[in-house]
Amino acid sequence: MSETTVPAVIGTTGPGSIWFAVGTVVMGVAALYFAVRGRRVETPRARGVHVVAALVPAVACGAYLAMALGVGVAEVAVRGGTLRLHWARYADWLFTTPLLLIGLGLFVGAERETLFGAVAADVFMIVTGVAATLSGVPAYRYVWWGISTVAFLCVLYFVVVALGQEARDRDAATWSTFASLRVLIGASWTAYPVWWLVGTGVGLVSPSVEAFGFTLLDTVAKVGFGLLVLHSPALAGSETPDEEATPGTPAE
Repeated sequence: MSETTVPAVIGTTGPGSIWFAVGTVVMGVAALYFAVRGRRVETPRARGVHVVAALVPAVACGAYLAMALGVGVAEVAVRGGTLRLHWARYADWLFTTPLLLIGLGLFVGAERETLFGAVAADVFMIVTGVAATLSGVPAYRYVWWGISTVAFLCVLYFVVVALGQEARDRDAATWSTFASLRVLIGASWTAYPVWWLVGTGVGLVSPSVEAFGFTLLDTVAKVGFGLLVLHSPALAGSETPDEEATPGTPAE
């Protein structure tokens, strides 16, 4: 299996390090861009969305840097051998996926109870995904993967159905952007457990190819989310003009 094929030592680089470096740069640039773009927002809704959009790639940048330097990788003793565990990847997902759900909730004005349920299911999904990775017995690994996938379906229900109902009650611009975000998150998040199964689960691809796939998925899901939501017409007009009109001067 791809997580166990190459031994690793904490603090050393290994397979996929080039893609971890690429991920560090991409996420760092995205976080800086989103942070600068959010300097002038003035409405609470827009400020919250901008903060989330910048935090997501910022956290991911730190995780990718840790993996690129080798400190985000550790050897864990499991039944039958030693597991090369990219713990920083799971730490990243544990923070960024709830943040993305919170960002969606802020954008459409979701109720706190609904949002809390989605975040709880998301955290459970990540934790059981870690259990699947650490399982030395293949049968146990697939059981945990199945449990994690069920939790993911609950999260997907929240994104597609629960938030969809909230978005329909808002303006046309919010609904239009949400429809695009729903497709982006639904497609990219569905690909994560499938790619995990192909790589870590079954070992059909090498660790380097697996790292490339996860880097690509992270870019689409995290940077794509920020680009779509921050350029939404629903948030237009929430930014402070660069120059305020002086008294007696008509605004252009």
